[in-house]
Amino acid sequence: MDPNSLSSSQRQALDQLQVITNGGDAEVAISVLDSVSWDVQRAADIIFDQNPSAPLSISRPSETTTTHVENFDIDDSEQGLLGNEPGARGFRRTNLYPSSPLLIVARPLRFILAILAFPFHILRTLFRLLRIPLPQLPLTLSGLTLYYRAPSAPRPELKTDPRSAAERWVRSLEEETGAICLSRVRSRSGDGASTGVGPSSSSLTSRPAKQGEAAADDCDGILPDFFVGSYEEFARTCAKETDARIGCVILVSEEHDDVPEFKRSTLTDPTFVRLMQDNNFLVWGGDIRDRDAWSASQKLQATTYPFVAFVALQPRRSPSSRAGTTQATLTILSRHQGPSIPAASAPTSAKTLVSHLNDQLLPRVQPFLTRIRAQAVERENLKALESAQREHERAIRAEQDRAFAESQRKDKDRIEARIAEDRRVAEEARRREEAERIEREEAERLQKEKEQWETKRMIWRRWGRRTLLPREPRPTLAEPARGKTIRIGVRMPDGRRGVRFFGEGDSLTAVYAFVDTLFIPDGKEFSSDSDPAVPPEGAPSGEEGLVKAMYDAGRVGEDWWGFKLVLSYPRRDIIWETGKRIADVEGLKAGGQLVIEMVDVGAKAKAKGKAKDIGESKAGQQDEDDGYVTEESD
Repeated sequence: MDPNSLSSSQRQALDQLQVITNGGDAEVAISVLDSVSWDVQRAADIIFDQNPSAPLSISRPSETTTTHVENFDIDDSEQGLLGNEPGARGFRRTNLYPSSPLLIVARPLRFILAILAFPFHILRTLFRLLRIPLPQLPLTLSGLTLYYRAPSAPRPELKTDPRSAAERWVRSLEEETGAICLSRVRSRSGDGASTGVGPSSSSLTSRPAKQGEAAADDCDGILPDFFVGSYEEFARTCAKETDARIGCVILVSEEHDDVPEFKRSTLTDPTFVRLMQDNNFLVWGGDIRDRDAWSASQKLQATTYPFVAFVALQPRRSPSSRAGTTQATLTILSRHQGPSIPAASAPTSAKTLVSHLNDQLLPRVQPFLTRIRAQAVERENLKALESAQREHERAIRAEQDRAFAESQRKDKDRIEARIAEDRRVAEEARRREEAERIEREEAERLQKEKEQWETKRMIWRRWGRRTLLPREPRPTLAEPARGKTIRIGVRMPDGRRGVRFFGEGDSLTAVYAFVDTLFIPDGKEFSSDSDPAVPPEGAPSGEEGLVKAMYDAGRVGEDWWGFKLVLSYPRRDIIWETGKRIADVEGLKAGGQLVIEMVDVGAKAKAKGKAKDIGESKAGQQDEDDGYVTEESD
């Protein structure tokens, strides 16, 4: 608000506050006065007590009738959700109106007031020793009413701690709405243990029913289980990674006309309450007349009431965060403030909040919280495992020390024998480890070669599907070059079957290429539209390129294909030969049923490698024989 746009009464109130505070930030002073309806006394209480308590209702503009939701855009490091931020705005000692007559008169008045206040300081010390509260003492000078207040005398409503204030607010909420907290409903019905509802955070929700108190079934409704404690404790509880939960903050002001309806309709709505209970929400609330609730409203940037905010741990959006690391921080997920009627569109109505939770907040937040809790449990388990391992290692070291001390008393021969045995065992262990390492490296090498071979074969399969596999003959189109149409069916090892028509003039390679395409997986990335039209590795086109690739790879025939075709009845192997037509294959001239038998190319290669090693070993032994006959040979 511009200071030049203030009315005369507002300008006078601002001048009085400037006198009391010895100058200050005009914008902050105007905002404080505006929040308390330009009441200088209440504004001075807020500033001097550093306790923004009991502000009057803030005027609500017409725009507040629309839903105001801000999703995942506030970080606690900026808003101070877990403590007071040192960079918060404060009053700076400035002189906004140096020429004001009131300020010229105020300086000697402050000196006089300081002299008059000296006896009260003595009374304050005496009253504190006698535990007698000192009331506010008005001093009226020159039409300017000032209030001297003992610094240690708190306001009557601030005598209780945040826990007691929260408990008192929940109790007054129950009395006002006629509803009771959900855990008390279950404890009265006797099924609290069976539903898994644990003890409440306070004795409030678990206190026994008084004589004459209505039964749970006769109450007007149910309320959420409120967290009874300070806002800081509530925030820290939500931020515990081992039990990360979504927090719901409810702030009200009795000065607002919308608050009673919000309490009766939204806070007692069964759907809204059950939704938060089923998803393990942590609910905290308060009236901003209390110190803790007012402090929370400033941190959450509440502008009107009733006010509902949802907070939870979320990953910190920081460009300096390393990839793969997740730093969780307590974040404001959304804010809802304003009236709760009409129920269909009001920002704080139960229907609006339930729709927001089901459609937006829960689907986005719960997976991350579940992962955070799992990671925290995993870290705890890892710490316990490491601790147990350290204990085990210490026990082993202690046992080794005792064994070593005992071994020193043994005979020298036994020591030498033990050393020799240890060396033998260590050598055997080293040999076993070496053998295992060699075997592991060999297995990894074979696996890598297999994967490379499968990748290469897949490229050739797709090229064969596009190039080597001719289209099926058309019954309405005569194709003399391909000859009579024959039907060939195949049965895969996994039970699948395939049928295709060929011309008897087609090559046997086409049949093998058709069977080879049955090993191509389904999926968009293996679509026939994306099959390569050019032979891989720069090979010649057609069957000639396939034959060249076989010989280059050292795998010809069934070693290349990885399978062989067998005529089902009478059983007969269909051996692949380049350039051979289907009509030239005995048993396939009129078509037939083929069975696919897989060939273990790796086992054959391994057997060939062993045979090669044996042959080289024998050749080496023959080379060592120099052909001379010695006496030992005889």
